[in-house]
Amino acid sequence: MKNLINVAKYTFLEVYRSKLMISLVFLAFGLVLVSYIASEFAYGAPGKVSLDIGLGFMSLSNLIIAIFIGSTLLSREIEQRTLYMIISRPISRPSFLMGKILGLSSFLLINTFILGSLSIILFILHGGDFEKLFIWTIYFSFIEALVVLVFAVLFSLITNTTLSVVFSICIFIVGHALNETSKLIFTKISPFFTKIVEISFVFVPNFYRLNLKDYVLYNQKISQTYLMQTQLYIVFYLIALLFLITLIFKNKNLD
Repeated sequence: MKNLINVAKYTFLEVYRSKLMISLVFLAFGLVLVSYIASEFAYGAPGKVSLDIGLGFMSLSNLIIAIFIGSTLLSREIEQRTLYMIISRPISRPSFLMGKILGLSSFLLINTFILGSLSIILFILHGGDFEKLFIWTIYFSFIEALVVLVFAVLFSLITNTTLSVVFSICIFIVGHALNETSKLIFTKISPFFTKIVEISFVFVPNFYRLNLKDYVLYNQKISQTYLMQTQLYIVFYLIALLFLITLIFKNKNLD
């Protein structure tokens, strides 16, 4: 556990000292500017427009960070030969891998918190009222990005950086599209495509369940049971995914 925490701390400091922190500052400034301009043209609902833009900024930045950092998580260490020096010390491969993911997820959490909080503040300044569902929306956005991050790490273990980025983007798109695809008449009347969609739900996370933005923007009610079930579903999915990448990395030939 001590080694895992040390690796996570080193990874976080590495990201903190990189240009990503500067990018986060510019993102926050851009969010304020764009939200202000958009709200000036949104007659009657400036708060909802600023909130929509803010949550969109947050989700997009999380996705970009998760994919591009996750895809280069290990390849950069191998290229710089630092990975060989680290695992030659008394630290196991699973501890090193989990430490790297924990360090990167910490930065994701900070990014989510800053942009999410800023979105809520702008919404309130435009006359909106705070709701508990805002917290769930921000939290689910972070969980979604974390799943994408772990997928990016998984693909980086079995292919090159470019394909890892492409596959991660595909997972994100398919994860959001599967739910709507299952409702299409063409899918329902075709047993073959129905079976494909059912199998896909096993291997691809249902990101649609994590998207609460419409509920927030249109003041729709959502049950506590749905929130709890979605949280349990994604946690079990994450555990299985982490177990898989740990197994792959543990048996991977790094020569």
